[in-house]
Amino acid sequence: MLTEEQINTIALLSDEVLYREAVAFMRQLLEEEDCEPLPMSQIQGLHAISLSLSYQELRRFVAHQNERNWPRDKENIKVFYKKLKEYMESMQKKRLKNEFHLLSDQGGPRQVIAQTEELMALLMAEFIQHLAAENSYLLAVQKQQSRQKKASSSRSK
Repeated sequence: MLTEEQINTIALLSDEVLYREAVAFMRQLLEEEDCEPLPMSQIQGLHAISLSLSYQELRRFVAHQNERNWPRDKENIKVFYKKLKEYMESMQKKRLKNEFHLLSDQGGPRQVIAQTEELMALLMAEFIQHLAAENSYLLAVQKQQSRQKKASSSRSK
């Protein structure tokens, strides 16, 4: 069971760190990896899983999506899940204890594993919530640009 201090720290991290990282994550996919925003069905499914299942199940889902044989026109989804898997691994292995100071060394190995799972579930739910919001924003911008392009091309005819 998490302490009130840990829960408060996660809330602060969500606002101050995870939000910015989610925006940067999505922008990097678009600008550096030449990806499109995820389809709404993908991002909503990921968000729902992050809220309703354990961290172990979220990890399995992300790994499965990463390993899927995506058609060429949906290759950006595979890239998204590959990068998300890397982010999750980095968060758990490096940042949870050393950067965020969330993990307590109290108790035995089982307690540490259980605490890690609980902390990661909460952190990733927050991060994915921000990813979903940024993805929705990017989809809206893309739709707006498409409308403007159609309107300007019809005016020039």
